[in-house]
Amino acid sequence: MPLVRVLEPEIMDTDEDARAYDSMDHAAVNTAFCDALLSRDPDLAYALDVGTGTCLLPIEICRRVPTARIKAIDLSTSMLALGREHVEQAGLTRAIALALVDAKALPEPDEAFSTVLSNSIVHHIPEPMAVLREMVRVLRPGGLLFVRDLVRPETEASLAALVATYAANDTAYQRALFDASLRAALSLDEVRGMLCSLQIPPECARLTSDRHWTLAFRKAP
Repeated sequence: MPLVRVLEPEIMDTDEDARAYDSMDHAAVNTAFCDALLSRDPDLAYALDVGTGTCLLPIEICRRVPTARIKAIDLSTSMLALGREHVEQAGLTRAIALALVDAKALPEPDEAFSTVLSNSIVHHIPEPMAVLREMVRVLRPGGLLFVRDLVRPETEASLAALVATYAANDTAYQRALFDASLRAALSLDEVRGMLCSLQIPPECARLTSDRHWTLAFRKAP
């Protein structure tokens, strides 16, 4: 029987959770995300990163694209505290603005951002449709929506194999976090069902690794 979705806490807001997440090796995943995003020639004049965590992804983007300006939001004060430290250390305080914001109710008006991006936030949200709808709402016509997240494995065996492959060198606590995130992730069919409700072609979401789906959608001008 396929694995059913098991929700995990929406907010990783303890110092232990934030530091455990931050100490994981995100380099390969962030590099792959940036490569895929930048290959689509996004307008980064005023971009939004939804669920920024400790802000590693905006830092990587701004290092590659010095003209980029990014608002990076999260609902975890602990994550944002570490994120601010990283931004200051990188010398990017003028390029990246961090804010405590609920992605299910963004404060910005319609069509505020030239690009909206997100990496690994959807699986934290009990009802992800609200977040996806908000991302589309604040995206300017012609702008790029680029979202990547974990995909839920179909079996216990495949889940255990992913944890063994990608978290073998992590602590037991970090492996448990990864296990829980995989269980909380959506299937590709679930993602595509939500896109149909948002009038986004379902084929805009596809599997892009053994553990990720990616949504790339350009809003009509």
